[in-house]
Amino acid sequence: MFIYIRRARFAPGFLKFMYKKINTRVFAATIAFLLVVNYSKAQTTRINTDNFNAWVVYNGQHLLTDKFGLHAEVQVRRNNGFSGWQQLLLRPGVFYKINKNVLATAGYAYVETHPYGEIPSAKTTFPEHRVWEQFQLTQQTGTVDIINRLRLEQRFFGDASVGTFTNLRYENRLRYMLKANIPLGKTAPFYLPLYDEVFIAFGKNVKYNTFDQNRLGLGFGYNAGKTTKIELGYLYQYVQQRNLTATYSQVVENNHTLAINVFSSLPFKKSR
Repeated sequence: MFIYIRRARFAPGFLKFMYKKINTRVFAATIAFLLVVNYSKAQTTRINTDNFNAWVVYNGQHLLTDKFGLHAEVQVRRNNGFSGWQQLLLRPGVFYKINKNVLATAGYAYVETHPYGEIPSAKTTFPEHRVWEQFQLTQQTGTVDIINRLRLEQRFFGDASVGTFTNLRYENRLRYMLKANIPLGKTAPFYLPLYDEVFIAFGKNVKYNTFDQNRLGLGFGYNAGKTTKIELGYLYQYVQQRNLTATYSQVVENNHTLAINVFSSLPFKKSR
């Protein structure tokens, strides 16, 4: 994993300061250290399980003014193809357009997780509430669009054994995604999306899944006009379940996912 960040004249003073101070080698070393610590801390055997899922996602970034906008996201995640539920995720938020390349966003998310797969992580369907904040930097190298996204989540879990929002469990999670959209030709509307996202959990309630998961995806994209993108692809999701089994084994999910994504930037503001 690497991070693509360069100094940019368009950045305001605060971001310029951050660009100068962030050492990408230190960041990479920190991630590697966390992985090693997690591996050494969990002296357990591992059980691998495979699942085939299908995710359908709508991701909207809709400007309300020249600077402020609405983030509207719906994810329908199905297990065993489309036959059963995996998760439902609703993620609204508001964003501020610092400039044409940088977005700052904050919001709320409701997640409903269902038991799925051969070794479910929960006994019954249970709710989760999140608060989240993120920065997104979009740049262009030649004809390739590069997207860096850093997200922090505060997660409040319901009781996975009875399915109610009781016996509250709190965790934090840091996510970093690097994505490249590679055009197929100079004028063609088609492109290849390639991305990787790593998830690091932290907090006193995190014991066995400091390295929470990783998502690696590739696919085929289509620019359906100036404000809409459609992507169809494959997502490999590597997940370490947060709890151990009765025999003190850690379950690792290898989830093979059909990913269907619709991105919209249709503005909701009045045209001048």
